[in-house]
Amino acid sequence: MLTAKKMKEYIDKYGITYGEISEGTGVPISTVQKIFGGIVKKPRRETLENLSSFFLQFMKDGSGFVAEQSGFNTVYSKGSSAVDTREGLSSGALYTQSGYTFNDYSHLKLPEGVRVEVLDGRLIRMDAPTTRHQVIAGEIYRLASNFIRTSHGKCIPLISPVDVRLEYKDDGSDMTIFEPDVIIVCDKKKIEGLKTVNGSPDFVVEVASPSSRKYDMNDKMNKYRTSGVREFWLVDYDRNKIIKYTFEGDGDIFIYTFDDVVPVEIYDGKLAIDFGEIKEYIESIF
Repeated sequence: MLTAKKMKEYIDKYGITYGEISEGTGVPISTVQKIFGGIVKKPRRETLENLSSFFLQFMKDGSGFVAEQSGFNTVYSKGSSAVDTREGLSSGALYTQSGYTFNDYSHLKLPEGVRVEVLDGRLIRMDAPTTRHQVIAGEIYRLASNFIRTSHGKCIPLISPVDVRLEYKDDGSDMTIFEPDVIIVCDKKKIEGLKTVNGSPDFVVEVASPSSRKYDMNDKMNKYRTSGVREFWLVDYDRNKIIKYTFEGDGDIFIYTFDDVVPVEIYDGKLAIDFGEIKEYIESIF
């Protein structure tokens, strides 16, 4: 049986979320948080055995996950015609393989319905968006696009799916590729055809879901901050929050609700998104 300390090492190493552990073991997420957060010093043996079984099921010599024991449908190593697909783990989970570049990513032949991003060379599985998620993203895109067109702006709004190579390199060796929900790109040279954005957008919106919230708030936010994105919004309908990060200068964080009108800082507030109107629309159709 693994110790709580050893299991915490695997959590940190492989980016396993507490939600995934709770889902895979049946242990309440509050209990998982207390054990691995150090609040509970001596967990019940039955609970530890349950948690240990979960980690042993996915572990292979301390270096990765075992597909045959973990509910993967198929596993292919880097450079093959497909990638591993995990049925048992939710969005935001890291795959076993690492070292993926844009060149590798662009040649992947994914199974139908499987979506991935690349974070520092590691594949991240993404759940398919819900219809409500798509409505929210679509409304933000519509309002931004209408403003830019009517004001004869030069920036270009885009909606997912579009590959964004945050740390673009000419040789395709860059290792972070995201698919943000909505972006605004002001340097047209960054847009390659109709498929790829080479470099950081000026403005990014991610619409959070329960499975992606931690990934969006931590990993993606930090990447956007360090790669040159000027403004990032995390829109969380379930928690009635819009968190706005501005990365220029000293940077600021603003928190709004779905009753607020939120100004876009890269347009000095001239473009503003009325989330009360979006909320009213969502409630009328769902």
